[in-house]
Amino acid sequence: MTAAIKRSPERLVFYYKTADTPMTVKRETLRRAARKLGLDETGFLHLAAAQMLGKLDEKPAPPVADDGERLTDQQIAKLRKSSPQNIKPTRSFIDLLAR
Repeated sequence: MTAAIKRSPERLVFYYKTADTPMTVKRETLRRAARKLGLDETGFLHLAAAQMLGKLDEKPAPPVADDGERLTDQQIAKLRKSSPQNIKPTRSFIDLLAR
């Protein structure tokens, strides 16, 4: 199994806005959207940025190559336990912001 992507020491301060608009988002809106996807706020921001890069044809770097080994039953069980099983994407990130 490949190693997880490590956290960079670089940081970004993210200031929330006081209103939801097509270009801004309040913290509660972002929290609600992240919860719907089973993510924390940081994970949601990474997902949103990666999706926007895809729309701009600025694809993020491809994932690290798979080593070809099959996951063990224990690894699969751990993944299933840590991942919500009832998520069915029905809207894009932009649609969520428009609420």
